[in-house]
Amino acid sequence: MSTLILSITIYWEAYVNVSEPTYCSGLRATNGARYCGSSSSKQMETVRKEKKKERLSMSGDMVNEKSSLITKNLLALKILDEGTKVAIFASFQNEPDTEELVNYFWAERKELCLPVTDKGSLRFYEYGSDSVLLKNRFGISEPDINEAKEIPIQSLDIILIPLVVFDQSCNRIGMGSGFYDKALSALDNSKKKTYLIGLAYEFQKVNQIEPNKWDIPLDYVVTEKKVYHS
Repeated sequence: MSTLILSITIYWEAYVNVSEPTYCSGLRATNGARYCGSSSSKQMETVRKEKKKERLSMSGDMVNEKSSLITKNLLALKILDEGTKVAIFASFQNEPDTEELVNYFWAERKELCLPVTDKGSLRFYEYGSDSVLLKNRFGISEPDINEAKEIPIQSLDIILIPLVVFDQSCNRIGMGSGFYDKALSALDNSKKKTYLIGLAYEFQKVNQIEPNKWDIPLDYVVTEKKVYHS
């Protein structure tokens, strides 16, 4: 019996060391520095928590400074000139501030919309200077769906997306709710190209994320330092 127990123990340790992906925790990394995508692995949850904590520790001045640089880098993308319907997000918990972008898009006569989470799904509603915004259960500002018009995701030219972690191939890890992943799957059979652009800070970048087969990579991720293209 003792021999059998020893064999099982050795096999389990080999399985963990060989099969489970290792991960990078930001400043320090384990062997391989590989991450899994949107699965519920402990590695991904650890990385997500660390990056969220690091983002929350930023001062207001730091958020403003980096957000201005992100805005500058984003507006240098030529694809922004082509699209007229743009989905943006209301910044939350020190995400890159989108207020400057909102004002720019309005001045450029872009049709803006914001995401609304409702009954486990994410949909987009028009967002104008006179829109009524309400706080959802997470504390994020959203248009009042009783007042605003819903915009089909397939009609959007550009979707700006928040994230918690990304890699140089523009794979992303979000807050963990899966709202964006579900919504973006509706673009699979779309006849038009919708550009997906993540806004993030450089410290949120990791070496590699191993996406699941259903994960949709972003076309671009824009940080205060550079623009990544998938």
